[in-house]
Amino acid sequence: MCALFVVCLLLCVLGLGRGEEEEPNVRRIMKELDVIPDVLKEPPQELLKLRFESGIDIEEGKTYTPTELKFQPKLEWNADAESYYTLIMLSPDAPSREYPIYRSWLHWLVVNVPGLDVAKGQPLSEYFGPMPPKESGLLRYVALVYKQSGKLDFEEKKMELKSAEDHSNFDLEKFTKKYEMDAPFAGNVFQSKWDEYVPELMKMLYDINE
Repeated sequence: MCALFVVCLLLCVLGLGRGEEEEPNVRRIMKELDVIPDVLKEPPQELLKLRFESGIDIEEGKTYTPTELKFQPKLEWNADAESYYTLIMLSPDAPSREYPIYRSWLHWLVVNVPGLDVAKGQPLSEYFGPMPPKESGLLRYVALVYKQSGKLDFEEKKMELKSAEDHSNFDLEKFTKKYEMDAPFAGNVFQSKWDEYVPELMKMLYDINE
């Protein structure tokens, strides 16, 4: 009986250990970087994979340069081909983490994405990459995918890339509640800081010389 008890106890402990290890790394990293609660109340269920043209696969929580992230990435998540999704990328740290008066700054918004085919979705805001101010330090960038109840009619008009007003102070909670979206299905978070590409992006978008 004693030997059987010990075996059962070991199995329970091993089972608990496996359960802890099964939590996606992205959920832990989002908590460590305070994405929970700064952006989300609940972390995503799984990892959203982002691969950039530069050959970079985003690793949760790591730091990348604006130059490396200048072009729209390819995305991958455990999508249902028959379902529709909303893709959102934003920064809660505009213009800096210490002084986020423009939280959240919207960098990408595509709705009615059928399965994994982002190109067939309805873009409300085209992608543009990180543009941290020179003295801002590290800024967080959060990419999220929400599962829709079906193909939806969105009231929002397509945003102009050059419109700072359209992109600042994006209310993620208000938007997702409006369209009855639950917690994000998939997500990722990375960090970035100023490099020489930022002035070029600022000039292109807003005709501003940094």
